[in-house]
Amino acid sequence: MKVDKLTGTDGFVVTDLDDATTSVGVARLAPKVLRDGAQLLARSVTYAFASFGVAGHGGASAGINAKPDGRDDAVAAFLDEVRPRAEAGALVLAPGTGLTADDLAPLGWVAPDAELAAAGALAAGRVAGPHDWRTAAVVGSGPVVDAAVAQLTKADATLVDARYDAPCDVLFVAGKAGVLDHATATVVQARTIVPLTPVPVTARALAVLGRADRVVIPDFLSTAAPLLAAHDPDGGDPVQRVHTAVTDLAEAGTGLWLAAAKRAEEHLATWTGEKPFGRPLA
Repeated sequence: MKVDKLTGTDGFVVTDLDDATTSVGVARLAPKVLRDGAQLLARSVTYAFASFGVAGHGGASAGINAKPDGRDDAVAAFLDEVRPRAEAGALVLAPGTGLTADDLAPLGWVAPDAELAAAGALAAGRVAGPHDWRTAAVVGSGPVVDAAVAQLTKADATLVDARYDAPCDVLFVAGKAGVLDHATATVVQARTIVPLTPVPVTARALAVLGRADRVVIPDFLSTAAPLLAAHDPDGGDPVQRVHTAVTDLAEAGTGLWLAAAKRAEEHLATWTGEKPFGRPLA
């Protein structure tokens, strides 16, 4: 994991793999963007590409530290500094917290397709565990949550209250890294948990959920559809690829997360000698 400190403004760019020709991820702006969170976001993207055999691609993440009165100058300085990497195709970042699509538009970077992201997550949730999403809860906020709710409604799923402890077949979760921690995991009733955003589940929560016989779909599978559409368009329908990837691992049950991580690591080893330390869990 390489962290490049910006020189034109207070911030940094994280790239997960030195061997990657293209590093992909998200850029965020806040008074203080934590590097630990940025590294987790980058690692999740690395595992997503590896899970689908997309060689030469790794994860990235950027943080711009700026207060509201210095925001515009900080964004401009950031764009100037990363422009050479963007124009070379070596760095591709989507707008995250604190940034808009217009902010990054000068570099040709766009926001991920929320409709596609939601469709991929629904495809993942439909095939894992003992139930599909006949009853579902969607916790969180943002475009991907709105899209997931709309798509579930259209599919005639029964939506219950948006709570972690909601009685349902599938719990769809969006939020910051680690939003579903071990304490929250103890009240989850859903048999399958599907991330709508990167790394919402902590390592301790994964253990708690596993002991309770609950299946956690890895975020690096459930959120992968927009990445596949943008960076591996010849690989087939991205939603179907997510569906197939989870189906292939469904028999692992509560061990699905670990089985998916091991498979990603096997694929990663086919094109790079780097062995990233630490799996994408908050």
